[in-house]
Amino acid sequence: MNYKTHRKELLKDKVVKAELDKNQPEYELARSIMELRLKKHMTQAEVARKAGMPQSTIARIEGLTHGTPKLSTLQRIADALDSRLVVKLEPGE
Repeated sequence: MNYKTHRKELLKDKVVKAELDKNQPEYELARSIMELRLKKHMTQAEVARKAGMPQSTIARIEGLTHGTPKLSTLQRIADALDSRLVVKLEPGE
């Protein structure tokens, strides 16, 4: 069984789907940081140095093991990646 088939099977379970939906914002945040970092050919250590924080903080944020970071931390990471931090609320479905 490949990843896509396995994921499709897992998402048939309402509990699994609800948990995934609950964690989607954190996943998207971590993914956007990783994508920007890799696009700029930067290591976690380089981003951390520019942001003035330990490399382990970047690793925990990207690995979703640190919880949701403060906006001030995200701003420092955005600055280190020469990017703009955008936070917004959108209407529900």
